[in-house]
Amino acid sequence: MLNRVDLYERMERARAGGGEASVGGVLVLRMQRLREFEAIFGYAGTERLSQAIDDRLRRALRSVDQMVRIGDCDFVAILPQLHDRQHALLAANKVARVMSEPFEIMGRPARAMVAVGAATWPHDGTDPDTLCLRADEACLHAARQRGRHALYSGSQRCEISHDTLHEAILRNQLQVYLQPIHALHDDALVGFESLARWHDGMDWIPPDLFIPVAEQTGLIDELTQWSINTTLRHCAPVLAANPGLTCSINLSPRAIFEHGIVDQIESSLKIWNVKPSALTVEITETAFIEDADFLSDVLGELHALGVGIAIDDYGTGFSSLGYLRQFPMTELKIDRSFVLDITQNTRSEQLVAAMIDLAHRLDATVVAEGVEDADSLAVLRRLGCDWYQGYYKARPAPADDVLAGIGEQAVAG
Repeated sequence: MLNRVDLYERMERARAGGGEASVGGVLVLRMQRLREFEAIFGYAGTERLSQAIDDRLRRALRSVDQMVRIGDCDFVAILPQLHDRQHALLAANKVARVMSEPFEIMGRPARAMVAVGAATWPHDGTDPDTLCLRADEACLHAARQRGRHALYSGSQRCEISHDTLHEAILRNQLQVYLQPIHALHDDALVGFESLARWHDGMDWIPPDLFIPVAEQTGLIDELTQWSINTTLRHCAPVLAANPGLTCSINLSPRAIFEHGIVDQIESSLKIWNVKPSALTVEITETAFIEDADFLSDVLGELHALGVGIAIDDYGTGFSSLGYLRQFPMTELKIDRSFVLDITQNTRSEQLVAAMIDLAHRLDATVVAEGVEDADSLAVLRRLGCDWYQGYYKARPAPADDVLAGIGEQAVAG
């Protein structure tokens, strides 16, 4: 691996070689969920994947391009002599596409979840440090948007600090949005998923920007407390008037590992007079890899209270049946990436069918996320899925607006 000085010297030479009016680009490729991959394939498997990515990336690039490995599974590509700025985006798209094909690692199929970001000179900057930072920002944006590739845009920048987020919580700038969840067999309303939204007075700041800040700056406990109490405050009257309805709240893995989360949830349920059975906490399967024993204890305590446990975004990580055996689970939420192409991709349909069968064998309810059309709904109904949510039926909306319309909907009894 080259050091930063060597990388920057290569970039300077590439830019200078094309003249002042030349257009060139920088790609940053980063593998996502590297720790999960290591847990499954080990360090030797990770090193072999890195070499396989290296080989595939070299084949995807032009002969004039240069590729540099900057981390275990992180790479920079220098792209001189581009026709225009859009060619950097096309290159990022090509790289992301070739990386989406499965690898064979130690005799086993494996997928590398990568994000690719691009920046260009002179449009995004001329010095190597700025160009790399902006390609890195585009890479982060691609990972958050699940687009897998992105070209740098100034709008991707969002300076969020501990103080600005802390002030937003104190000044009630954050809002609870709810997305309804419906039963597939009769379309009855069965519950809601609570989602945090933040408007800073000028623009909406997406959760995938401010939640990592909360985790990194120690505000995740405060943000979690706000989410639980505000959600229950909004939903308590409707939950009391409609037994059987539930509300789901996402818990950050970092919040789960903060001591006192069980007491915090139990206290909030009592304050708002909500039955534990009316609350479901959602955790992503990526949380399991952090500290399985501690997580098992926390979820066991919540389950003992009567709180539902949902595994969110199922199928997107390196799923292990051992987790499902070890942890209490009342719901399994199938990630939208499997649902979006369920009518076009036989393999996706087969995987969803297997997930549904597995969950039912474990006495868990299956929720399909990201349902956006009637055809997908029909397939899910045929496969025996229990509940669904998505834009086809209802987009997330402010809690008061969603709850005000409850009387107009069929509610599960």
